[in-house]
Amino acid sequence: MNDRCLYFAWFKGTRLKRHLIIKATWQRLCEYLGLSEYEAKVYVSLVEAGQAKARTLSVLSGVPRTKVYGVLRKLIEMGLATEIPSEPRKFSPIPPRIALGAYLKSYQDRVETLSSLISTLEDAFRRTKNKEILRRSSLWAISGREETLRKIREMLSKAKKSVRIVTNENGLVLLYRSFNKMFDELVDRSVEINITTSDGFNTQHLIRELRYICSIEKADFRLPLIILGVDDEQLLISHLEPNSYFLKSENDRTIFTNDPLLQKLVWSLVTQINRPRVLSAKSTSGVTSDVT
Repeated sequence: MNDRCLYFAWFKGTRLKRHLIIKATWQRLCEYLGLSEYEAKVYVSLVEAGQAKARTLSVLSGVPRTKVYGVLRKLIEMGLATEIPSEPRKFSPIPPRIALGAYLKSYQDRVETLSSLISTLEDAFRRTKNKEILRRSSLWAISGREETLRKIREMLSKAKKSVRIVTNENGLVLLYRSFNKMFDELVDRSVEINITTSDGFNTQHLIRELRYICSIEKADFRLPLIILGVDDEQLLISHLEPNSYFLKSENDRTIFTNDPLLQKLVWSLVTQINRPRVLSAKSTSGVTSDVT
């Protein structure tokens, strides 16, 4: 009894596996050769049977008997099957290597043509890559102070080597109020912080505090901007609402980019705009040296 159960289980599993293989085969024929579902099913069943009557093929393929003769005529026209002159009428498959050889050759020709096309395009791309005058760069726009500060926090949290900041009094106050603890964390991670800012009544005490952990450069920078660079890989420029020291403002407008050419251009312009007065070396003594 057990052996009989095992046999039926094996037989059932074998039939299921065979059914799945046949299904996968006719589906691929539809995909690659453009056959209809009925045409693919009948052809696969015909290859499985070797020779068969239309009625038998209907049973094997699951194609309705009324449709089988029309499908077989189509397969004969396509060079995939042939009719055996006998009574009753039987049909035989053309060997797949012969029947599908033309399709295979067509695919091989298309692959070779595509490979040649890709090589030609690659050559053209290499020739023009170094001659680009106009290039596309990634630039994101951010509205509002809260979103801007959130982006700055994200940038600082990912800093690995250096942070460079250029801003006015307004910007320094906002940055200190929002990120003074994060500046300490950056120093603990051996990230170098360089800040260029203007020296005003509202920022004198902040500069004294920041000098302990940052390199501070005083400059006559009065533009209401925060310019932030991280690791020479990311750049943020925020235009601040003038004389607004609140952490919320809908009037701030910010752009962010990771384009290296654009960053290089911006820092070059900043260098031209800046007119340093006093350079403070990083020191815990609070002593500054004047540069005339």
